[in-house]
Amino acid sequence: MDVGRIREDFPLLQRESPPVYLDSACMALKPRQVLEAVEEYYLEYPGCHGRSLHSIATKVTEKVSETREKVAKMLGAEEGEILFTRNSTEGLNLLAWSLRVERGGTILGTDKEHNSNLVPWLYKAEREGLTY
Repeated sequence: MDVGRIREDFPLLQRESPPVYLDSACMALKPRQVLEAVEEYYLEYPGCHGRSLHSIATKVTEKVSETREKVAKMLGAEEGEILFTRNSTEGLNLLAWSLRVERGGTILGTDKEHNSNLVPWLYKAEREGLTY
């Protein structure tokens, strides 16, 4: 793995004195390719996927489907198993509330988890008679 080549994809790391960035729980650094894709979206496809039938929304829906297909292939999964969320907090909440655990069951975790991963499980345990 060529770490120098990877670093080249992150504009912030191209500064004369690049920072040591450890706040990824708040906002992760984005590689150049992601920044370019986001810019393309806002310039070329400023619509919502799956909501409308106008040409922009249709194109966005196609792009989301193409991306889901690529991610599924990369992970060796089925397309129907791929869910895009706005962030990890939303994803963890969806997981906690969709996972079935038998009453009296145990959710294994620690008190050192980030609140985004701790609170949904504690709340689920309390509401569903589970042990955390």
